[in-house]
Amino acid sequence: MSTSTPEKKTSHGSRHDAQATGRAMTPSEHRVQVAAARLRVTLDERLGRPTPAETKALAKEDL
Repeated sequence: MSTSTPEKKTSHGSRHDAQATGRAMTPSEHRVQVAAARLRVTLDERLGRPTPAETKALAKEDL
């Protein structure tokens, strides 16, 4: 990238963006959130860390 060209920064949304903007989460966004929650639960178990109840509940949802 040239030094005279400003960097293009893109924002990757957080898990609360849909709620913050007042729009409903799409089914595909929800599936991604459930999958991420499952990974978090597994990682926390392996590392012996506590997992927030909200994350555990999300991880139990069907994809």
